Amino acid sequence: MKQHLQALDEAHNNFHLHICYSAAKKNDMEGVDYQHSDRVGIPLLRATLKMMRYQFYICGPKPMMESLVPGLEEWGVNSDDIYYESFGPAALIKHVKTKLQPVTSEPCTISFSRSGKNIAWNPAFDSLLELAEDNGIDVDSGCRAGSCGSCQTAVSAGETEYNQQPDADVESGHCLLCISTPIGNITLEA
Repeated sequence: MKQHLQALDEAHNNFHLHICYSAAKKNDMEGVDYQHSDRVGIPLLRATLKMMRYQFYICGPKPMMESLVPGLEEWGVNSDDIYYESFGPAALIKHVKTKLQPVTSEPCTISFSRSGKNIAWNPAFDSLLELAEDNGIDVDSGCRAGSCGSCQTAVSAGETEYNQQPDADVESGHCLLCISTPIGNITLEA
């Protein structure tokens, strides 16, 4: 199997093989036989993957799957992009992501200054990015998980809150639309 995967890696520019050994043998050489001397985990994925949307296909021992599946969801990966198989003792119960309750229960308006649109906030949306896209407002986006920073937008009035901790550096007076919701009326430069 390893030789087959290495052949695919050599034959295709968009195939990148990373071999992990958590217990390398004395004759195994890092950089030759394997690239990472640890188990597959979220820190490794964050360090090796470029910031964009991925689909994850996971199969392995129960402890690995019990760590990776919820870890990916906590990282901000949409649960619809996580596929896994488990057999026998590795059977895994689907982790259900709990949605945070919004701070704003009062109706509020989101003003988009560049597009000239004023839209009533709908708590059915998970983020300001979803609201903007649903209303035809053109905003940049990438990872949709607060990691790449491409949806960073200036907030010229009001405040937002994050539904998870952002991984990207956020300038003062800005927010990441993909993981933000309003706290009352706000004006965004979009």
